[in-house]
Amino acid sequence: MEFMARKLKEEYEKWGLTMNIEKTKYICIGEEKESLKFDSGEEIKPSIECTYLGTEIDQTGDNTTEIKHRINQTRKAINALNSIWWHKDITKKRKLYIYQTIIQSILMHGAINKILSTDMDVLRRPARKSRIERIKNEHIKEIMGVKEKPDIIDIIERKRLHWYGHVKRMQEERLPKLIMEWIPGERRKRGRPRKTWMEGVRAATKTRHLEANQWLNRKG
Repeated sequence: MEFMARKLKEEYEKWGLTMNIEKTKYICIGEEKESLKFDSGEEIKPSIECTYLGTEIDQTGDNTTEIKHRINQTRKAINALNSIWWHKDITKKRKLYIYQTIIQSILMHGAINKILSTDMDVLRRPARKSRIERIKNEHIKEIMGVKEKPDIIDIIERKRLHWYGHVKRMQEERLPKLIMEWIPGERRKRGRPRKTWMEGVRAATKTRHLEANQWLNRKG
């Protein structure tokens, strides 16, 4: 890691760029954290969590932090739009459009059970039905006109399959493909293993009765 950080700093300097060491931190997943030291005596300190391309990553390497972040962001958006959800003069169609364009996009990467709970929470508001009324989810969907439409879990699985097909069609030397097909050589930790991204792909493929090589079809 120190070697890569040193090489990066050297390449920056070749192009007249400067690395701000004080603001630069790194995160190490699954290993002991040590400061990265340069020959000049400067150090890059380790961090326990960071945000990369909008995704929350922590030193454990799992998605718990990201799930909590997504749920919190979704709750903030729901509450900010609360006056719209309950407004009787705004049509359900318009509320549904707001829900699909804003809420679903924020919620798209959370855990399935928490996603469904949050998803139904936001649908109840434009339907003007509170939890106290104990109305079933299916009836809420019927009121909002989304009972026959794909739910958010189905949308997530479709996007996952689309990305899987996109990466599989890449050339063998492309980095996204190498990462997706990489199998760690280390022994896994004790306890029940977490469900991997590829296991989610295989489950979605099996549910939809798709062929193993159907990723060759861009329209599939």
